[in-house]
Amino acid sequence: MLTPREQEVLNTIVINFLKTKNPIGSRTVAKRSTLNLSAASIRNIMADLSEKGYLRQPHTSAGRVPTGKAIRLYITELFTPAPFSHQEKKQIENKLKQNMPDLEKTLSSASKLLSAVSEQVSLVLSPQKKLTHWKEIDFMWIKPGLVLSILVLEEGLIQNKIIQVNKDITKDDLIKFSNFLNEKFKGLPLYIVRQKILEEMQQAHAKFENLYQKAIHVAQKTFDDNNRKVFVEGTINILDKEQIKDIQTMKELFHFLEEKSRLLEILDKTIEENELSILIGEEDLESLEDYSVVSCPYSIKDEAYGVVSVIGPIYMNYPKIVPRVDLISKVLTEIFQEFY
Repeated sequence: MLTPREQEVLNTIVINFLKTKNPIGSRTVAKRSTLNLSAASIRNIMADLSEKGYLRQPHTSAGRVPTGKAIRLYITELFTPAPFSHQEKKQIENKLKQNMPDLEKTLSSASKLLSAVSEQVSLVLSPQKKLTHWKEIDFMWIKPGLVLSILVLEEGLIQNKIIQVNKDITKDDLIKFSNFLNEKFKGLPLYIVRQKILEEMQQAHAKFENLYQKAIHVAQKTFDDNNRKVFVEGTINILDKEQIKDIQTMKELFHFLEEKSRLLEILDKTIEENELSILIGEEDLESLEDYSVVSCPYSIKDEAYGVVSVIGPIYMNYPKIVPRVDLISKVLTEIFQEFY
């Protein structure tokens, strides 16, 4: 439990750090806080905050910087969110509605919008497949050997994918394939469909009649990379941050963004908790001590399905970013309620 004086000193240090990214000394804190105390008194308070784990000293002769514990306290209790206008919300709504009902285009657009307003890396996670159900699939012949699969889910979502098939497959074959697959899989959860397709693909081809074999094969191609997608935008922003001077730190972030299993593990926790969450590097993110992740779930039919997220330096502009992550997740939820 912090005293009012400790809270004021800590708040002053955190705000300065988020603006300058540099350590701050007791003289500067004395000038910028509202306490009207001497530098010596401020120094004593800073020493107490260090003992409590809220401040650290990067170098012997340097001032103090806030720890992850201090950043979390600031976010949860001390900072004031930067408001957004009705016009800003309306612009986001209009932009996202342009791509409906195409789920992937809508989520990709949301990621681009979030990266632009946050000036950080944005992540938007597509819905959990186990929560979606097959309604119907259709195939559009593009040219010999190339087909567009259009999978419509009972939740109203649409997933498109261009797949390669045998060049001898005709437009009539595609109609037969879709009829056969829809009769077999209609209403089943997608994770069950995927499981059945994989099981049947492993069986001897001799057991299949030609139509069955080819239809299952085409369906399997539709599900080849049907794992959940993470739409990532704004990686260039990492290189634009003057304060990120450690090349190794940048490499670790890029590696993290490429390692999908870690991303899904972190983002899925937000779905489980079903509320806005903030992960602070040194407290929550192994090997990413200098970064934070701000995430909020979006819902379809009153159930959390995916996540809107920003990852950036631990000193990111939380007052601006936190409410906008929340805003875009809420706008997605409102749009999905309207369309589905």
